[in-house]
Amino acid sequence: MLPIIGALRPWADPTVTSLLRLPMRARPAAEGDRRLSLDGTWSFRLFPSPDQVPADAVRGEREPGRWQSVGVPGSWPVQVADDIPHYTNIQMPFAEPPPRLPSRNPTGVYRTAFDVPSRWEGQRLLLHVGGADSVHAVYLNGVFVGYGTDARLGSEYDVTEAARVGRNQLAVVVVRYSAHSFVEDQDGWWLAGLHRGVRVEARPPVGLVDLDARADLDPRSGEGTLDVRATVDFGESTEAEGYRVRVSLSGRDGAGVARPQDAPVPHAVNNTYEFSGHIARLRWDGLRILPWSAETPALYEVAAELIDPAGDVVDATRVRVGFRRVEIDGPDFLVNGRRVWIFGVNRHDHHPDTGAAVTVEDMRADLAAMRRMNINAIRTSHYPNDPAFYDLCDELGFYVVDEANIESHAFNWYLCGDPRYRATWLERGARMVARDRNHPCVVQWSLGNESGYGVNHDALAGWIRRADRSRPLHYEDAIRNSGWTDGGRHATDVVCPMYPGIEEIRAYGEQVAAGAADRPLIMCEYSHAMGNSNGSLADYWDVITSTPGLQGGFIWEWKDHGLRQRLPDGTTRLAYGGQFGDAPHDANFVADGLVSADVEPHPGTAEVAWAYRPVTTEYVDGGLYVTNRRRFACTGDLAAGWELLLDGAPAASGTLDLPDVAPGGSVTVPLPVDAAYSGAAQALLTITWRTRTESWFAPAGHPVAWDQLALRDGRPAPGPPAKGAVAVPGETADDPMPNVWRAATDNDGLKLMEHIVRVREMGSRTLIRWRDAGLDTRPAHEIVDHTVSVSRSESGAEYRHRFEVPDEATDLPRVGVLFRVDPRFDRFVWFGRGPHENYPDRNRSAMLGRWSSQVEPSPYLVPQEFGLRTGTLWLELIDDDRGDRLRLTSLGGDFCWSATRFAPQALFAAENASDLREDDRLVVCLDAAHRGVGTGACGPDVLPRYRIGPGRYELAYRMELVPGVQGVAGAPPHPQDSSACRIG
Repeated sequence: MLPIIGALRPWADPTVTSLLRLPMRARPAAEGDRRLSLDGTWSFRLFPSPDQVPADAVRGEREPGRWQSVGVPGSWPVQVADDIPHYTNIQMPFAEPPPRLPSRNPTGVYRTAFDVPSRWEGQRLLLHVGGADSVHAVYLNGVFVGYGTDARLGSEYDVTEAARVGRNQLAVVVVRYSAHSFVEDQDGWWLAGLHRGVRVEARPPVGLVDLDARADLDPRSGEGTLDVRATVDFGESTEAEGYRVRVSLSGRDGAGVARPQDAPVPHAVNNTYEFSGHIARLRWDGLRILPWSAETPALYEVAAELIDPAGDVVDATRVRVGFRRVEIDGPDFLVNGRRVWIFGVNRHDHHPDTGAAVTVEDMRADLAAMRRMNINAIRTSHYPNDPAFYDLCDELGFYVVDEANIESHAFNWYLCGDPRYRATWLERGARMVARDRNHPCVVQWSLGNESGYGVNHDALAGWIRRADRSRPLHYEDAIRNSGWTDGGRHATDVVCPMYPGIEEIRAYGEQVAAGAADRPLIMCEYSHAMGNSNGSLADYWDVITSTPGLQGGFIWEWKDHGLRQRLPDGTTRLAYGGQFGDAPHDANFVADGLVSADVEPHPGTAEVAWAYRPVTTEYVDGGLYVTNRRRFACTGDLAAGWELLLDGAPAASGTLDLPDVAPGGSVTVPLPVDAAYSGAAQALLTITWRTRTESWFAPAGHPVAWDQLALRDGRPAPGPPAKGAVAVPGETADDPMPNVWRAATDNDGLKLMEHIVRVREMGSRTLIRWRDAGLDTRPAHEIVDHTVSVSRSESGAEYRHRFEVPDEATDLPRVGVLFRVDPRFDRFVWFGRGPHENYPDRNRSAMLGRWSSQVEPSPYLVPQEFGLRTGTLWLELIDDDRGDRLRLTSLGGDFCWSATRFAPQALFAAENASDLREDDRLVVCLDAAHRGVGTGACGPDVLPRYRIGPGRYELAYRMELVPGVQGVAGAPPHPQDSSACRIG
């Protein structure tokens, strides 16, 4: 049994949050030769439960062959074969109620050795454990030195007495499940291990232990104020008199901003009750500085030195600060006095190979990809991140909602009132604030996620309000049951609902306009990005930008949480819940990101970049109305270009000449082209804004905003048959068959997971018999009546399809045809919306134009419907080797289309992308109508206007084959190709 704590079993006691752990402070880590990283390869052994860990395991004795090597930081379920990752969303991974734990509770013992240099003799030695999931106990040279909870904040222990100069043996015992696991039920993988760094630091016996630097900005004068409180720990010393702290403030270039100041460190006086601690206080007013914002992240350095009575510097530290003010003024959330848009996303720490262990490079890659999508705000769902993450957000410019490591989803409204967990609530939130309060990027404190609303929340809210009045509070469950207007005011200063409908947020804005609501609404989660999703994102922002009180929100979520899994045949795949043998599980609900686990953007990210674009352009009263949606930066860093399309053909292009638009400002400029448009039925002007210079997130020329303006909104007439066209032989393309089904998306759910039972042919008429997959006992019924007329000639064929959808078919996936084509046709050119995949409720980012694309792979971890393009007038499937073109031209309205290597039935049947096998022919779908994708896996379903209801649908097109010259493609790509608006 573990020495000292084994009999106590603190991991099973929710009232024990730590033993011998030092208070959380805001002092950064030591630097240079005062810091020793212990990251690297450690010895590791797994035991069935903490009760079965022998004392010898932490005292240095090891049985040969029973230990293995693992990396720290790391998560052991992705490193060793004796334990597995486990995914659940709401349910716990074991059946016991709180605070009881399962009898099998894997416990890992980590061991390493390090040398304490002789120069550290006489110093105070601290051991820092950056993150241990779920709880941990620390032993140095066989001596117990501390125990800590909270897997997502660091723990520090004074190991001076246990350490020795020379070789030291360190053991960290990590228990996978604890009584505190019940408040870490956070819709992610249950992993375990030392997933953040471990280090030893040497600090002087009398030293600076906390540096609280509060940088404020007066939005009216633009001047800054800096309040510094430097806390000194005198340890065992009785000589506390005569010390002072010197603080200086400098800019990024190292130049001083204000004259350094000295302040004495107060010392205790006998028989007085006024002693307030060894805290030196300094203040600067009227500082002429540059403000910090997500658009202009100006940083300054505060350096503090502790000077002893002899005048020697005995300790020093420094922090970076940004001068900014965050406040709420009625229904407006303000940064530096200005109302900002929250173009946000939720983010977990995740890497497909290392689980919860992420590097600074991983974090920077996430942030760079986010900025390419115009994201400016992050909610740290659902726990504090590594300190380096906040340093990056300070430097690169992101607004952060810092969230406490509290979620009791399986026991949502119970633990928040349980007195046994009161200390847990307070410790987790208070330690987060104590650690992160110097970061300008943090603009709100979140009390956690999906843990009900109870007295424990109010207790934490009260502590934070007293400790840091400079930031508002955020907590969604406080308004869930008590209403958005007045609910939960003790615990939240913002209305932050989860997955509200568009009409719900519009109604709240109307209450704001009427004076009946007075808090800003910023959605903590919306637009659930699971698979083929993010429908109606632009519709949300139509309402947000036109309604008072609404300021944006955070998309759920940033990244799929696929974990790399090695298969028996030696290949690897990204796996989700249940695919490691974990049970119970919630399957692929963990794969709900805008990007893949490898940070490959999903197609919906283009819509995010467009909805979050920093500049908008409208066609108003014959001119261009340009609005800068940024609040602190002008448009001078961007260059605007234009292109005119007349009846689908490029007619002219150029650079848009306009003045530098002020933050939040608008200008009107003339059209850059003649208004006559040469008699075209359709005239489209596309304005694209690109970066002028290379930046940390993208090369010069990266597109950040684009809008297409209909100067003339007619429809081009279908062109004549192509010259040299011939009839399409059967080996080139099959006859089109009616198709009213798609491989269900993650959002479609059971309602649309339906199967065609039988198709009955009656000459030119087809009756499609249908049965719901979830209602197999219901008789099949004929719901779609399809008729087709075909006119064939030597140069091709014209098809005219008519679909009669009866009243009982209220929500079909699609109405169209499917046919297979020779696979040699692997490139596509079309006039329609593009270049990226788009759907009826996710196509505002897709401009009308002439686009080119190759056959695309399935982009989603769980295969499903993909690859659609909307608004198409003609499509060519091209064989580049022979130059042959299979051309499809609309004879009426536009159509939707997709062309993939996978039949819908194959996509539907595959459980993982690794299961997919390509069809031996190209599978082409043409649709008269296609259902939107919505966001219904965890949010609103498809809006009514994007659904397919009863009625008549018509699809008419000409199909022709245009033979080419060997090796010469018949339709050269246009410069406006599929890379033009790439934002990933």
